[in-house]
Amino acid sequence: MSLKNKIINVVCEKIVFPGRSLCRCDDGIALFTEGLLPKEQADVLVIRDKKSFREGLVKEITSKSSQRISPLCPSFGLCGGCSFQNASYDNQVKYKQQYVFELLKFADIKISQILTSPNMWFYRNKMEFSFFNSSKNNLVDGDSDADLGLHRTGSFNKYISIPPCFIADKDFLRAAEIVKDFANKNNIPVYNNKTHEGFFRHLVLRKAANNNQLLINIVTNNSDQEQSFLVPLVKEFSEFADSIYWTLNGRKSDAVVSDKTILMYGKPFITEKLTVGGKDYFFNISPFSFFQTNSKGTEVLYNEILRLLNPSKEDILLDLYCGIGTIGISMANNVKKVVGIEQIEQAIDNAKENAVGNNVSNTEFHAITAEQWVSENGSKFDVIIVDPPRGGLSKDVVDFLLNSNAKKIVYVSCNPSTLARDLQIIIERDIYSLKAIVPVDMFPQTYHAEAIVLLELK
Repeated sequence: MSLKNKIINVVCEKIVFPGRSLCRCDDGIALFTEGLLPKEQADVLVIRDKKSFREGLVKEITSKSSQRISPLCPSFGLCGGCSFQNASYDNQVKYKQQYVFELLKFADIKISQILTSPNMWFYRNKMEFSFFNSSKNNLVDGDSDADLGLHRTGSFNKYISIPPCFIADKDFLRAAEIVKDFANKNNIPVYNNKTHEGFFRHLVLRKAANNNQLLINIVTNNSDQEQSFLVPLVKEFSEFADSIYWTLNGRKSDAVVSDKTILMYGKPFITEKLTVGGKDYFFNISPFSFFQTNSKGTEVLYNEILRLLNPSKEDILLDLYCGIGTIGISMANNVKKVVGIEQIEQAIDNAKENAVGNNVSNTEFHAITAEQWVSENGSKFDVIIVDPPRGGLSKDVVDFLLNSNAKKIVYVSCNPSTLARDLQIIIERDIYSLKAIVPVDMFPQTYHAEAIVLLELK
């Protein structure tokens, strides 16, 4: 009998990736929901009923865990930004450690204790806030029409107003208040994603947290407004920002893209400092550059990569999916040569500039997809670092790694699920031994977990 649209009482067994609460129905079928901690009991509305699993929405927690704490943010549970504010940080990392173990236990190797983030709050160095009309958003009360916030969980057209936000850098909240006031005082309409009318679309904020530099990118609909129109806003921002941009975006998609980007104030980029292996490295970040979202956590991640790789001065290192070159450049002083591969041309331009800026001369970077590069490459490498997007590695790249004859491979993953898939293939081929798995928490208060894996040639 189907349980769809029925309310049932269940107990949470554990939290599984990606941060979901695993419960068990009376007939033994697994039910997945959100927001329950282990051993909590709740009435849950079943919204999906399949042969092998069910999904549900928590209606009422009937028995709470002693591990549950009050979330710091009043929007917790509504906003999609955080998933674990209902648990202490110690328990958050225990949950992450457990589900990394569950996904990778087939590897039959002891998984290291998770490395924690130096900062639990206000650590995000990039945020994309969306403008919306608060009078038409039934989640927000207020007198003004122009508001700024984050998407509501599971929704593309409803928003949660900020501030507060306890994972974003504090300067971001100050900038958000300033631009909201500017829009309302001047009666400037915000973008409507149904009619595609209105002016303000997004506010993208980036912080070089270790270097205390701020970049503000005001994203609007395409407009024939003169730049002078934004001068009062830019003037107010310039009191605490280092770079201010105006990006025009006339696309219907909600993604932040640029038809035209104008530097309104300051320098073209901000510069972040990362300390890796006891040495300081500096990286320029422009409005659309990829950079790890937690600067202090990135230092933890990169220092662990260096420790596991333990390269020699004679090694030639391949940095696959290199982005703006941060990992390869921070390893360059420890190897003979670094070759970086990245499909985004602007990122490769940034990587070359970053190498020059750090006085690193033993690097070369190529703008090409990983798949195309591995099909054409004839070079040999002593050590390889791969840091793919969430989708993990393609079959062609896995085959390349297995046939590379590299002494060591370090796989840096932002998705333990696709990491598990790729590692199963690699282990089955019996060419590389799995030597270490180190989880790293880069995103406190959320379900995300990074992992670093060391493979050695047999």
